[in-house]
Amino acid sequence: MLFWLLMPMLGSSIRSGYSLDMAAEASTPYLETPEVVRLCGLPYSTLDYWVRTGLVTPSVRGGSGRRRARQWSVLDVVCVRALKELRDAGASVRVLKQAHARLRDTWTAALRDRMLYWDGGDLIQIDEWENLVSLIAAPGQSVLHVVALSVDALRAEAESVATANGRETRRSA
Repeated sequence: MLFWLLMPMLGSSIRSGYSLDMAAEASTPYLETPEVVRLCGLPYSTLDYWVRTGLVTPSVRGGSGRRRARQWSVLDVVCVRALKELRDAGASVRVLKQAHARLRDTWTAALRDRMLYWDGGDLIQIDEWENLVSLIAAPGQSVLHVVALSVDALRAEAESVATANGRETRRSA
C-alpha cells in the first residue's frame, strides 16, 4: 500500500538508468537523492546520515566518489518514506532497522496491496487472511483478533424477541 501511495508522487521523477547490481537488466527506474529528499519530506542531512550509518542504501548506485550521485530504486524510496513516517510517529532507530529489513525481505508483488500499521511498539501487517501479524515484536505471530459488535443491533434483536413473546417490562414511577 505504501508503494501505491507513493506512485502518484513519483510521476516523471523516475528515470531509466543502468543498474550495476542487476547486470542482466539493461535499465532500471531510479531517482536521484534530491528527488528522494523532496518526495520523502526528509532533510538531506538526515538521509545522508541514514546512508552513512547503514540504515538505508541506494540499490542502483551508491555515492562513492566525488560528484557521483546516489541513485535510488522505487523500492528504496518506498522504504525511506516508510522509515521517515515511522520515525515521525516515534519509532526508535532499532525499530527502523528491523522495519527496513522486513520491507526488503518481504517485498513482493503481494506486498503492494498490504497496509502497514505502527501501534507505538510494533509494526503490524494485515496478511492475506486478514489477520494482524507482528513484523517486529513477534515476527509472524498474530497480535490481535478484533471482534466488532454492534451493541445497538444486539439490543434491538433482544427487544424484538421479548415483545414477540409478549413479555414487556413495566416501569414503575
